[in-house]
Amino acid sequence: ATCRDGDSEWSRVAERCWMGRLEPQRQLWEIVGGADKGGVLVREGKELASAAVEERLSTGAHIEELQLLGIRLCYRRVTGSGPETGWISTELKDKALANRIRSPPKNEQQVPPKPLPSVEAEKAPTEFKPEPRVADKIEAKPEEVARAEDDGIGDVAVGDGGVEAHAPVNIDMTGKTAVNDQVGSLTFDDDEDAFVPDDEKPEDIPPPPEPAAEERPAAPVAGFSAAPAQVAVGGQVEIRGLKSRADINGCRATVVLHDKESGRFEVRVEGPKGQETIRCKPENLAAVVAKQSANKAKGDAAFKQGQLEQAISAYKAALEDKEAKEDTEFAATLQSNLAATFAKKGDHEAALKAAQAAVKLRPNWSKGHSRAGLSFLQLGRAAEAQASYIKAVQFEPTVDGYLAGLRQATEQVHERAKNATNRQIEAEKAKIEGNAALKNGNMPLAVAHYTMALAIIGPAANGSQSMQQNLAIYASNRSAAFAKLQQWEWALADGESAKRSSPNWFKAYLRIGAAYLGRNHAEHAYKTFLSAADLQGGYQEAMRDAAQALWSIPRLESPIARKRVQRFSEDAQKSPSSARIFAISDVHIDHGDSVVRWAEGISATEFKNDVLIVAGDLGDTFNAIQIGLKIFKRKFRRVFYVPGNHDMWIRPNTQDATKLKFKDSICKLLALLDMCEKIGAEMMPAEVMRGVFVVPLLSWWSSSVMGAGYVSDDTLVYDAFCKWPMGDQVAHKWFVNWNDYFVQKLQKLQKERGQKGEVVTFSHFLPHESLPAGGAPSLASYSIELQSQIEGIGAKTHIWGHTHCNAAYQLNGVMYQQHSLMGAEYGHSPHAKFLKVYDGALVQQPRSHDVY
Repeated sequence: ATCRDGDSEWSRVAERCWMGRLEPQRQLWEIVGGADKGGVLVREGKELASAAVEERLSTGAHIEELQLLGIRLCYRRVTGSGPETGWISTELKDKALANRIRSPPKNEQQVPPKPLPSVEAEKAPTEFKPEPRVADKIEAKPEEVARAEDDGIGDVAVGDGGVEAHAPVNIDMTGKTAVNDQVGSLTFDDDEDAFVPDDEKPEDIPPPPEPAAEERPAAPVAGFSAAPAQVAVGGQVEIRGLKSRADINGCRATVVLHDKESGRFEVRVEGPKGQETIRCKPENLAAVVAKQSANKAKGDAAFKQGQLEQAISAYKAALEDKEAKEDTEFAATLQSNLAATFAKKGDHEAALKAAQAAVKLRPNWSKGHSRAGLSFLQLGRAAEAQASYIKAVQFEPTVDGYLAGLRQATEQVHERAKNATNRQIEAEKAKIEGNAALKNGNMPLAVAHYTMALAIIGPAANGSQSMQQNLAIYASNRSAAFAKLQQWEWALADGESAKRSSPNWFKAYLRIGAAYLGRNHAEHAYKTFLSAADLQGGYQEAMRDAAQALWSIPRLESPIARKRVQRFSEDAQKSPSSARIFAISDVHIDHGDSVVRWAEGISATEFKNDVLIVAGDLGDTFNAIQIGLKIFKRKFRRVFYVPGNHDMWIRPNTQDATKLKFKDSICKLLALLDMCEKIGAEMMPAEVMRGVFVVPLLSWWSSSVMGAGYVSDDTLVYDAFCKWPMGDQVAHKWFVNWNDYFVQKLQKLQKERGQKGEVVTFSHFLPHESLPAGGAPSLASYSIELQSQIEGIGAKTHIWGHTHCNAAYQLNGVMYQQHSLMGAEYGHSPHAKFLKVYDGALVQQPRSHDVY
């Protein structure tokens, strides 16, 4: 195969582009002011009274310093539009108009500018975190996440552990040169319709539970029915025949989740180890239904209608029935319902006697203790109410009414303690007991004690910073206990409460992150842990936890990821001849107005039923990528995209760094996924027609292919604008893991159908070592781990980008093709075309297709 632009010529020009940045340069500046006026004012001389030039210097332009006198700068333009030379002011009324972006090293020899415009070497990205810790990798074990170390209350396990998690890596740039490619001259920072990523809670995480205002009569206790009942979410079951956990056979449980994909049920059970959540096969669960009697049914109906005396008579009669005499659980239910009826009538002494009878019949039933607690409260016996509610919480720690009752009882016990110091002492005692319970593995009891600590100190906390911090600690510790119970909504609610009480305390963020991770919201957990790392004292713990969240993201187990994956088959029934597939790469939408005009000029009707592949390097900034994808989406039915190295940059002095404030390139990637979902573009594979698959393969370069004539140079840091938390030498593994999910999914589908289908894969980086890097640095061009993924799903066509060399190579039965908009020197033809790769069938010799 031959390079269409000529191998030798392309290599010569590309080498100038890639290596030009390493030549010594004068001080460079970026124009940051004048966005609302079309740029900054340029004058012919250094004096402010000198004549103004008619044309302004565009915002975002990069200029070379020729002379600097105070705030007056004589320049030569490098990128952007406006006068070639002139004088500008670097600031105006304390507002920056231009910022330095590169300072020459000391003793650097100044050289005259070359005819070829030099590519700016913007200053290297700031360090990843304020307290840098350099490490190769860590092993994220279960006990390393969501630690509850407030006064040594122990560790909280989240996830299945054993995940290889690499620690954040900070690159020491001392004595090194940042190697970044040419940057775009357009910023698109003023796009009014720009999608701005936010930190809203995931949709399926409910708000914190609200305390119940009033308890209702107990639901009837389940008893076996004569006919088999269906196991369903919310229903009661008895666990039977478990070999691995024989200790919980015979225990009653509540069904909380049905995993339809695996066919298994998730049930919450109170076993020998406390409350647990267990996954069971249907055959290990026996559904149970409410036991009933005629008199109980009369009592229930009377209570519902407000006929309390009739209800009391019916429940008393039911206690004399055979069913109650033979079944103590059924009798306990009747006594509980009696207690509720007496309480509603206002006869709290009688209600207490009935509740105590229920507790005697069924000592481990939370409802009975709750009924007693409510009666004690109404009788003014707060300490006894507190004891009853503690028992209720021990048996069911996530019932709103029980926690609210315990809090109310505790407040009454301590209502005479007006002194804040005394309240603090009592709250600390409760916290210490909670810590001891948590260490001993009694999570429900820990929840009860932390609830009491919160109740004691709450009334005295307003206006006191130290009290607010203590509130945060108690809520944080209770969050840890809920996390141990895998009650993630409650853990999240307490984490958020701790954050409200102490907004700058890193531990609160760790609790929130642990709750998100427990619910498989790895993306949100990761961003939350990064926020914790920014807070005083939080870096080491937060980044250790962030590592586990980071490597959980490519498992694609989060609700938002599963939602996006569902698009895979939305067009699976379309005819294989209903659409064409086109490809383009390296558009660089921000490299001049001409690129935008080219994109806007694409026919609005020619491709309305077709599919477009965009193989990376669409733009340097988030807004640029968004605008490019929006344009393409208006022209094509479906647009598939993978980010390239430019797309993953976080350039200083752009909105990526100043407004959107992406903490690293993973955060930018997550924002791109969100944005694509909003505008209808896609970064995940899909069956775009029956038996026709488009498979984006996310990638990053790995230093595994050195190329001919390679000479090691440890002073070069490629794509230094990127911030990879796992380090640039490990990032490619993260993307390989991401792709593996879809490779396995597609292979399973292919096996079921007995055929591969027509598969088109695409990536930004070079997936095969035989493909030429041209003048691009080989160490920052290849991702050869993709080759096995491409061949593993039977792809016959693969599109790649990055090197700006339009070439075609047949390797191992795969046609590798590049069709870059930009040439080696970032120029393009105003009549550039798309590459057609599918038209009723894969195109054997892919060819260009007019865009107009």
